[in-house]
Amino acid sequence: MGMFSKERFLGVDFGTESIKAVELELRGGRPFLTNYGEATLFPPHDPQKPAVRSFREDMAVRFRVLLEKMKPETREVCISMPSFLGLISLIDFPKMTDAELEEAVRFEARKYIPSPLEDVSLSWELLGKKGADEATSEDGKQQKSEILLVAALNKDVWQYEGYVNAVGYKMKLLELETFSIVRAVVGNDPGTFLVIDIGARAANLILVEGGYVKKSRSIDAGGRDITRSLAESLNISIDRADALKKSGKDFLNAKDIAVIFPAVETIVSEASRLIDSWKVKRPDGKIDGVILSGGTGRLAGLTSYLSKKLGVPATLSDPWHAISYPQGLQPKIEFIGASFSAAIGLALYGAAESEKKK
Repeated sequence: MGMFSKERFLGVDFGTESIKAVELELRGGRPFLTNYGEATLFPPHDPQKPAVRSFREDMAVRFRVLLEKMKPETREVCISMPSFLGLISLIDFPKMTDAELEEAVRFEARKYIPSPLEDVSLSWELLGKKGADEATSEDGKQQKSEILLVAALNKDVWQYEGYVNAVGYKMKLLELETFSIVRAVVGNDPGTFLVIDIGARAANLILVEGGYVKKSRSIDAGGRDITRSLAESLNISIDRADALKKSGKDFLNAKDIAVIFPAVETIVSEASRLIDSWKVKRPDGKIDGVILSGGTGRLAGLTSYLSKKLGVPATLSDPWHAISYPQGLQPKIEFIGASFSAAIGLALYGAAESEKKK
């Protein structure tokens, strides 16, 4: 690196409908957007458009083309894979040494993971470390250590590593998009939030407490299902329904148009279960808010609909709030909004790690 060159941080979100990338640099200690891009993948299961290559082949080709167009100034990349490809679980353990914890976690993991452990990439993090250093609490009860267990099949991990290796880049981080999204839309906020990220294929529900992921569920209900429901209810084409979905018309709360969205009701039902299960452990606690992320999070009326159904104020996330960018990009940034949450969170990871080294 030359004396006047600046370090760049590249985050790439491998979704089911598109690949999104964000490149940042630090200016005066604040992340600054220097580059971004998106590559749309071939529509899945479209009988009118016979597949010329597999989904994996298309992913690899589109990733290479995206990088060729963006021309990032770094060869290191942080990437994410869809949350439904992994498992996240919170496990309580009594106080023990790190070596004992390592053994205990691997033993307990067998109860949560249906595949043989040799076929799984397994990682874990000790949460609430300060409390775990105390043998007993003030009331004499033994303190427990909270362990966040994260697992994914090796074959899936190797698949995404392969995309990076194929273009000659160095992978700095691979994580489930759950953590990338939380990093971008919650950050270090000490409150308790339910993040609902609605992608094209699936919705990711994440309970975040004090900056830590405490519960996470991925459900098979996403933007495609909402578009399909709109098309069937109004007897219009998928393309027309998709345009209407993005038009700003409120089909959820409108009294003159009766459109039922099973995908939205599934999300509401699972969100209610997640909140109720959290309240069992925190009977005196409260959810500070529901934060919507993902492209479908912008669906007109969705924030007010969820606020009413869940009894918790819902807002649309702004993953760009901590990032500076050229003023001329403001309209574009407002348009793409929360759909770039995971890519932003990945790039922010690189920036944060760089700051730690200084």
